[in-house]
Amino acid sequence: MDILIVEDARDQRMILSVVLKKQGHRVFEASDGYEALNVLESHPNIRIVISDWMMPNMDGIELCEAIRKSHIGYYVYFMLLTGKSDRQAMVEGINRGADDFINKPVDFDELSARLNAGIRIIELKAALENKIETIEKDLESAAQTQARLLAEPAKIQHVDFNWYFKPSRFLGGDMFGYQALDGETLSFYQLDVAGHGIPSALFSFSLNNILREDGGGALVKESFNEPPFYRVKTPNEVLVNLNEQFQAKPEAMLYFTIAYGIINSRTGSVTISQAGHPSPLWLKSNSRTVEIVSSGGVPIGMMPGMTYDNVTIQLQPGDRLFLYSDGVTECENNSGEMFGEARLESLLQDSFDESIKAMINRVEENIIRWTGADVFEDDVTYLILEWQP
Repeated sequence: MDILIVEDARDQRMILSVVLKKQGHRVFEASDGYEALNVLESHPNIRIVISDWMMPNMDGIELCEAIRKSHIGYYVYFMLLTGKSDRQAMVEGINRGADDFINKPVDFDELSARLNAGIRIIELKAALENKIETIEKDLESAAQTQARLLAEPAKIQHVDFNWYFKPSRFLGGDMFGYQALDGETLSFYQLDVAGHGIPSALFSFSLNNILREDGGGALVKESFNEPPFYRVKTPNEVLVNLNEQFQAKPEAMLYFTIAYGIINSRTGSVTISQAGHPSPLWLKSNSRTVEIVSSGGVPIGMMPGMTYDNVTIQLQPGDRLFLYSDGVTECENNSGEMFGEARLESLLQDSFDESIKAMINRVEENIIRWTGADVFEDDVTYLILEWQP
């Protein structure tokens, strides 16, 4: 192990150095805190510092604090040499970053034992860091898989779809999708699984699959043996079936909110049902107004036997629907104030002359400006569709 001894008394420094070298360690020396920082910068393999408390220029505690505040990228185990044996001195040292103490005069058997304990901690930390690195690589791979599950921006049967998706971590519990169910009917949805991270993401993967016609199929369409051989299920039927299928267990509590709708691409008629999800916003191109489309509903999986309402609206050419997760409106600024529905509606009100892509960028820029960061506390997702017959 590479060890740095920081001691202003040359004879004490030499004695410690000899003892540690005999124990098989590689030893570096410094006479004060400033010199020690230079040695650490030049020798990044040093993992243990044994420092005297009382030194000129920069003492041991100041050196410890300087190391803790630095950005060296690895942990340095810090041991203080001190003649102070009172409890208050020990509390102060630990509070200011020290890992261990060795009283003067040094008992070399005790020093050896404490060093072995420190080395075990360093090795354990290194092993944990390696495991974390492996987990992060696996999460990155899973995030790429999640990204591949997201539908590409597309125009399907006179309906343009585009979206924004940014998980709060590697993986998100938000999901959305859209697809053609027949020659004139498209389905679309946006959902938000409670919680964050791997369990929520895996659940959203599963939901994405069963909501696809080529995945679950029976959830969104009912088949018959006679013409017309199928019936597209209404949105509230889909939500009732989902609620029956996914009753959350108390220990898991993986419930989710969802807005699910179908649109007739020929007529522009849209029917939407919600289960605890933020209400979609209807951007009316002729009147240049934003209207809330609300049907309420309890999140899926929270309570059995729930029913859900449908709301039907008639789009005009150029009208848009804006579906979003609560991560959009619940973004907080530095004062703890949420972005809010009213601010989002006002923002969309000013974007009628913009393309869908420009609208997406406008919302993102405003959220980032509001939060002061491009990493959010919650998943931020919004889906936009525009009817252009």
